[in-house]
Amino acid sequence: MKILAICTCFNRKEKTRASIETITAGNMGCEFTFVIADDGSKDGTDETLKKMQSKYQIHIVKGDGSWFYSGGMHAGMEYAKEKLSDDFDYMLMINDDVTFLEKCISRMIEQSKDQNKAVIVGAMRDESGSQSYGAFKYTEGYKYRRLNISEWQLEADTFNANCVLVPYKAFEHVGSIDSFYCHSLGDFDYGLSLKRAGYKIFQSKEFVGICN
Repeated sequence: MKILAICTCFNRKEKTRASIETITAGNMGCEFTFVIADDGSKDGTDETLKKMQSKYQIHIVKGDGSWFYSGGMHAGMEYAKEKLSDDFDYMLMINDDVTFLEKCISRMIEQSKDQNKAVIVGAMRDESGSQSYGAFKYTEGYKYRRLNISEWQLEADTFNANCVLVPYKAFEHVGSIDSFYCHSLGDFDYGLSLKRAGYKIFQSKEFVGICN
């Protein structure tokens, strides 16, 4: 499986490095290509990523500090569409402050296949073991509730994009995070866009990473 992983980063080079190292661990049969939007880091993130290019397929997109989260993800997605070939199986949205659990992507791919190539949202836990991020279900009055880790069979409506596996054809169809968003809500809106376009969204069966 060819995976295009997209994330944005700013001034936390050790966390960025660790996220790349942990997400690739144990995921046999997965070939990762990373597009990392570095939003003007001054802590040596660029140098760290360039050193890692000897081991990993990493494309670096340079920002000036004005992108923040949603802007950086938009830039990374646009770069991927313009500069890379389209022979990927999945697009993976990740946060660089996640410590990923071994074999998590392989398990998410199997779940996606089992649910007819659905979008799979990786549930996160904090260091104490409590769920911290994941998928959301619409309730009423324009309110959403986060799904519990046990509710993986319940179809979701949107998500936090700490780790979201999107079939590549769905990415090609829906496109990038809307450029309207600067920092927050871009991922939430992107989940709604996927849902509106007819793609099913489910949360992972188990935690896939640690993110406080």
